[in-house]
Amino acid sequence: MFGTSGIRGVYGREVTEELARKVANIFAEGRLVVGRDIRKSGVPLSAAVADGARDAGAEVVDLGVAPTPTVALATKEYSCRGIMVTASHNPPEYNGLKLIEGGKEIGKAMEKEIVRRYNGPAKEVPDADRGRLVSDSSIINTHKKLIAELVDGTAIAKKKPKVLVDCNGAASVITPGLLTDLGCRVTSVNGGPDCFNRPSEPSAANLAYLSELVRATKSDFAIAHDGDGDRCAIIDDAGAMLPLDVQLAIMIEHELEASKNKKIVSTVEASLAIREVVENANGTIKITPVGSTYVGDELEAGGALFGGEPCGEYIYAAGVHVPDAVLAAAKFAEIFCECGPFSKLKTRYPQNFMAREKFQAKDKNAAMVGIRKAVGASGIRGEVRADDGIRMDESDGWFLIRASGTEPIIRLTMEYKEPRKLEERKAKLAALIAKNI
Repeated sequence: MFGTSGIRGVYGREVTEELARKVANIFAEGRLVVGRDIRKSGVPLSAAVADGARDAGAEVVDLGVAPTPTVALATKEYSCRGIMVTASHNPPEYNGLKLIEGGKEIGKAMEKEIVRRYNGPAKEVPDADRGRLVSDSSIINTHKKLIAELVDGTAIAKKKPKVLVDCNGAASVITPGLLTDLGCRVTSVNGGPDCFNRPSEPSAANLAYLSELVRATKSDFAIAHDGDGDRCAIIDDAGAMLPLDVQLAIMIEHELEASKNKKIVSTVEASLAIREVVENANGTIKITPVGSTYVGDELEAGGALFGGEPCGEYIYAAGVHVPDAVLAAAKFAEIFCECGPFSKLKTRYPQNFMAREKFQAKDKNAAMVGIRKAVGASGIRGEVRADDGIRMDESDGWFLIRASGTEPIIRLTMEYKEPRKLEERKAKLAALIAKNI
């Protein structure tokens, strides 16, 4: 039922109103906040969530369209649990549920408990005790206020950067307004309620038009989000999307420079550049499996300053402990005002040769069983980590093969110092994967 980050699937097939109602009925206690992204299926699914929670006697606070980090903040403000109806960066035919408590997504133990209770009887209180339904639109301003306290608004207001903001989802209710309030000159595109004007994932291919628009409008940079506002991608003044590993390295260095806390969390997808930035700042890095729940858990358990993944997801100790791309957008505005154009800043970070490939798999878990065996018999040797797929570190680079937690695909990520070695490994590993899917 649960993947890397909550429950996701095709609406009407894996994710239905019945599922939403049952999960909410199990999860709700006393009060439940509910938010959604702009997918059309989010309307009936969030209504089903509310019904299930109210049947259990819980009061439901409807936040309407709101980013995931805003919903997470609401769970702290209301001291309750929350459900975000979203499939994040997945295509519009998908939807899902992110379950949140205490400002972060629930852990694996709670997920297992919900699965265990799913086929049991629903909680039903008498009609007189059924929870009421209320709405709250003020949480957006609460989130804005929190972020304003975590960035240098004076520096931003003085510089007044010209910024294009492409929310294409739930963040449209907060990011453009937030950056405007901080002093940026903002032009918002794809900020309406449609689902979606571009594919939800803020990848270079999906943002090609935005790159052209940056150049045409002579903007200082552009920010793009995914459907629920937990991912953030930056396009520099030259119209080039920052490599996500470099983008993460920039953010890590910025956070480390301003704090005595030198503990960073990232995942098995972390590049050599990310590890080098941490080491150069005399910091320490803890590596987890891929997924914001793992990063958030380790950030709290280890008292880390910051946790990030090279997909544009960033968690800040001083904020909510889910990826907050709205806060990240304000942080990048601050970085621009302090460090100058991203086109120049990115040259400070060494970039090796990287490749990211994905392969459709009917049964991704069965495929990984065969892939693990094939890698072992391939003759490639290195330091192996196997808690999330298989990562092998060689003297001149590394590769990671893992099953996606949100889609029926196998992901291959590689980084090598020489392009020839990268291409050799890519050909060999792609063939190996193809034989096992």
